[in-house]
Amino acid sequence: MQDPFKELMFRSFKDAMDLADDYNRWAAEAFDEPLAVQASAIPQMAMMLYRCRLQARLGDDSIEFPEADERMFD
Repeated sequence: MQDPFKELMFRSFKDAMDLADDYNRWAAEAFDEPLAVQASAIPQMAMMLYRCRLQARLGDDSIEFPEADERMFD
């Protein structure tokens, strides 16, 4: 992949899916009535990961991101 930002976004989505899957598996084993991570939360998790990774890569805390519009995840 040539675009490092695109690659970072895809990696963040993959990691968010993996985190949700791992948590859901653990919660199913640990609790009688687990509260699973819903699939609709994965894009929001991915965006948080992407923002943190982008700021870490660029080394600039002054980057401001627009607030996420709830409609973008529908």
